Order: sequence, then C-alpha cells, then structure tokens
Amino acid sequence: MAKTEFEVFAQKIATYFQGDLSPEEFTRTLFKKIYLNPNGDTLLHDMEPRTLRGYFYREHNITTLAKKINKDLDSQYFEEFIDTETDDTIKGLCAAFADECPGIDNENFKNKIAERFKEIICNAATIKRKRKKTTELVPQSQETTVDATISPSIKEQYGALLVAEERSVCPNDGCSTPLFVNVGGQLGANYEVTFIDPSVPETRMENLIALCPACHSKYITGRTDEQVQRLLHIKKSLVDDYEAKETVSMQKVEDGIRKVLEKIPKMQAPANIDLNYNPVTIRQKIATDNLMLYLKAKTNVNVYYSAVQDAFTELNAERILRYKPFCLQVRMTYMNLSDMGLSQDEIFEKMVDWLQDATHEDRSSCEVIISYFIQKCEVFDAIAE
Repeated sequence: MAKTEFEVFAQKIATYFQGDLSPEEFTRTLFKKIYLNPNGDTLLHDMEPRTLRGYFYREHNITTLAKKINKDLDSQYFEEFIDTETDDTIKGLCAAFADECPGIDNENFKNKIAERFKEIICNAATIKRKRKKTTELVPQSQETTVDATISPSIKEQYGALLVAEERSVCPNDGCSTPLFVNVGGQLGANYEVTFIDPSVPETRMENLIALCPACHSKYITGRTDEQVQRLLHIKKSLVDDYEAKETVSMQKVEDGIRKVLEKIPKMQAPANIDLNYNPVTIRQKIATDNLMLYLKAKTNVNVYYSAVQDAFTELNAERILRYKPFCLQVRMTYMNLSDMGLSQDEIFEKMVDWLQDATHEDRSSCEVIISYFIQKCEVFDAIAE
C-alpha cells in the first residue's frame, strides 16, 4: 500500500519532536496542535490509540477524522509547536521538507510546514469513495475490458487495504479461505486483487476486491453479469462495514463499562417477569415489522433493564464508571453511524461491535447494554407516526 501524505509528514516531524511520546500519542498531539475547536477537543481526546497508531503506520488514511476537523484548523497554532532555535533542527526540517515545501528556508520553515499540514488534512477531507446504487453493465460482447491480470504495482498499492477491508478472509459467497497463510513460519499472501467489473477502464478502489486464488481464477474466466452485480454488492457491504468500524473506533469507551458487562451474566431474572410487556420507548423506537431487532431489544429490556440501571448507579457512586460521559459516548457513536445512512439493524450490530471490541466481553452482554440505551433514548430516535 502506498504511503499516505499524513504518514510521510508525521514521520518526518517525529524525527525532531516526538521525544518520549508513543506513536499514537504523538499523532494525537499533532492534530491537537492544529485543531482549534471552540467547543473543546473531546473528539481528539477520546480517539482510540489503535486508530491513531493506524494513521501513523499507514494502516488506514485520515479521511474520516479530516472531514470532522478541517473547518477548524489553525496553522499559526501549529507553527508555535514546531518553533525552535536549534540550528541543526531547522536545517534538518528544511532538508526533510524540501520536496513538499518548495522554497523552504530557515526563515519561513514554520509557516511552510504548518501550511503543508493544513493542506494534507484538507486534501484528505475531500477524498470520497463514489458509490453507485446500480451499475449498468455493457454486454460482454461489447465491453472494453481491462487486463484480467493485476499488475504487481496495483497489488502492492491496494492489496493490504483490501485484505484489511475483508478481515483477511475471502469474501466470495460460500468461501472463507484465509487471505494470508503460514508458509514455513512466514506470513504469505494467499490472494489476488481482482477487477470486479471489467468494463470500468480505470483502476478504482471501489472496483477492486481481494479473492483467494481459486475464487479469482473461477471469477475471471467465467464471470456473468449476475456475478458482477453480486460482487459489487459484496464490495459495497465491505466498504460500509469498514467505514463504520473506522468511525466508531474513534469513540473511546469509558473504562468502567467492563464492570457492568461482567455483572450481566450473573444477574438474576426479576420475579414474576412479564415477557409480554411492551416497553413504551422500544415500541416508539423500533418498527414492529423489524421483528428480530424489536424482539431482541424488548426481551433484553424486560429482563435486564432494572438490574443494569442498578449496576450503573452503583458503579457511578463508587466512581468506577462515569455514567454521564458514557451516555454521551453512546449517543455520539449512534449519531455518527446514523449520519452514514445505516439501517437500525446495521447500527445496532455496529454499536455492539464497538462495545465488544473495546472491552473484549461477551457479545450477548454488549447487546443488553445497547438495548438498555435504546430504552434510555441514547440510541435511535422516535419513529414518526
């Protein structure tokens, strides 16, 4: 995968200003020194270390974050961060950024570097993945096809990101072949980057997918219009899932929530529980024709709501968990996913993923917590009558 502009920039700056900071904390500092939000910097403060580390080491780009901060950038504030009177440092910075900042010298280096950082963020904020609701396919007899064999440079540029997008498993229907295998103690690639629609002439990320060698060979030698449409649908689902994961990973989870999750499997069912009771808020939030989600949330609320409420109250009083900040984290995560246009089922699953990934606790317990917050009005808005 090609280096991102931010990765190149950050590692140049790190040579002179990282000090004892970890890569993730140094990355957080870089953004804090150029982002001046009048409402505070909770966005950067709550970002998960793994997300920041991913920016520094090119595991993913900064597009999602850039879109959130690009309206509140202050390059002069960043100039103060890199201000130095050490001749060797100034000389080193000028040499390191000569290719990115034409005309840089020991008088203007602060301004040149700060403006370059601002430019990188603005560039990332404008990157969009084009999505097509439907794809009109040219009959195979008339189509202009691209070479079915992907060049090594394309595989090198896109392969790692595609495999990450697919969680290292072949996404083709009926296949779950690992895309990396152990070869004599070494990690070996077991995939081919594949053009989904051969009628698209240029190389675009949304038209590429990583398949295991067997699926790749079968697909390129006998693809039908129906198979192309199906793979495009799979690709869109992968992109949506990856972007949702990146969005929620930026929202930190209160440390004490793990204590609540640990309590749930041990909770006793209340006496005389009425599983037919229809909680008003659940009824207002989830359409009754969405039966599976409706029944899951309803059952979780009927069985666990009071006990979970007691656990939150107890741990908040003991200062093990900060309840109000966690409520805000839940609400912000919901709003970010809702802004992506996801369905209620997708939002519920992504929020459960978010909680489970952050705590490594049982998934069913995480579902109970998200159901609790549907009833508490932090997740989902009332359905218009």
